[in-house]
Amino acid sequence: MKLFRCYNAVCIITVRFTMDRFIFITLLFVAISGCSSKGGFVKYANPDEKFIDIHGDIKKPLIYEIKVEYRTHSPINQCTNYHIALGKDVAQLYEFNYQPEIIEELHSIRVPLKELDPNTLCKWKPVMAFVCIGSATNKPTSCTSIFSFRGIQDIDPVTTLECSENSFCFDSKNNIRSGAINEFNKKYQLNLVLK
Repeated sequence: MKLFRCYNAVCIITVRFTMDRFIFITLLFVAISGCSSKGGFVKYANPDEKFIDIHGDIKKPLIYEIKVEYRTHSPINQCTNYHIALGKDVAQLYEFNYQPEIIEELHSIRVPLKELDPNTLCKWKPVMAFVCIGSATNKPTSCTSIFSFRGIQDIDPVTTLECSENSFCFDSKNNIRSGAINEFNKKYQLNLVLK
């Protein structure tokens, strides 16, 4: 009996032999052409066609990068992966990271939101943007969700995050809205302060 399943760009083949006892051999391999590409993983020709510009204040020694998570929006088998813990198929996901320009205590970055072609079989779309915090001595690793792209506009004029060096950021008490963005190709202010 052979089982073949994909889990977030890692494919697992399990082969089961039966004799006097059960022997399980599991082979893991990273899917270079990948499970993620099995259903229309195509880079879009003009990723800046849809974007957000993020700018604001940043306190030293903080540095950051933005991570954008894309997910498939088609329920067909080619566009989903089996999630062991949930026991069901879930959307495939792929992430892109972007580094800002930081000058003194000001930052700016253009975040493309069409890296993957949305017109393929799997209908890849960006769903969430994360800010990943680091410092002058450590690259960004800890990520916190900051903006969602779910079809509504619900964002404060200025979003402020309180961040610990090399740790997570938390919403400032000044943030009232959810951070959902549905108006693109414009600027949004994000201030990053030390907690």
